[in-house]
Amino acid sequence: MFENSSVMVLRANTKEDEVYKIEVDAETQNSIITSMSNALDELIAEKTQIIFDGSYKPNEDEILKIENYQLSDEIKDAIRDPLGVPSFKKDNDTFPEIKAIFVGERTEDGETEKFNVVFQRFRKEQYISTKWCNLFFENNTFFQEKRFGISIADGVDCYYTDKELQFSSFYYARQIFDLSECYRSATDSEVESFTTSSKLALDNSEAFKGMANTWIRRKIAMINDSQVLDNYSAKEIKSRAKLVGVDIDVKDKKIVIPNDKEKIKIILGFLDEEAYKGPFSQKTFLANSKRQVH
Repeated sequence: MFENSSVMVLRANTKEDEVYKIEVDAETQNSIITSMSNALDELIAEKTQIIFDGSYKPNEDEILKIENYQLSDEIKDAIRDPLGVPSFKKDNDTFPEIKAIFVGERTEDGETEKFNVVFQRFRKEQYISTKWCNLFFENNTFFQEKRFGISIADGVDCYYTDKELQFSSFYYARQIFDLSECYRSATDSEVESFTTSSKLALDNSEAFKGMANTWIRRKIAMINDSQVLDNYSAKEIKSRAKLVGVDIDVKDKKIVIPNDKEKIKIILGFLDEEAYKGPFSQKTFLANSKRQVH
């Protein structure tokens, strides 16, 4: 796969995808392509595909996928016409920051075209800095290399094929793509409304809003979508929480949300049905993901 494909990069910190081609010799190109093809096999081989919903963390034998994902025209155009892609080189005496490295191929079936593309997120440590004393070994001697360079890892983080984006880590995938529209996360107004809910009594609403990170915002969105606070009274919620070993205080018919981040995570996790009691140990656990099976 990816035979004779060009090695390209996505520029970081840009609103639209900016693509550059890394000019390499044929031997280096084949080496990178082979490495990425092998890494793709490791990413997807014999793995069960799970549709991504933002609430499930896959096991080692599973992979997440987003169906009907729209790959940017800039990436598609670069794969269609690699000769028209500008080379990765200095811009105003500095090299552009890299967000990801990718190789891809395009095939046609009648009037339908198909893209297969693998992406590797680019980390800062992959730059070979000229500020350091970089030593390379040759003929039993180390010598200093003063030229700028980059290293390409032997793994891939995402695979695009048949209008699907596949990945094992959402955390890594969102470093390459804007996936904010692919999962629900509470807006500032939703967080504000949550803090003033008639079913909740927050010890410190301002502190809660200040600690409303991505995880908390996703929990708020899931809780709102499930309408659990609308369908159950505080008393009923407290009773059900007790069954799985979660302590919830109720005051004036409202669920008390303490000014304690760990306790907040437990309560929100329970309201999003991620708290459970082990059937054998009878200990209370908070799952880091969930997937409906029945």
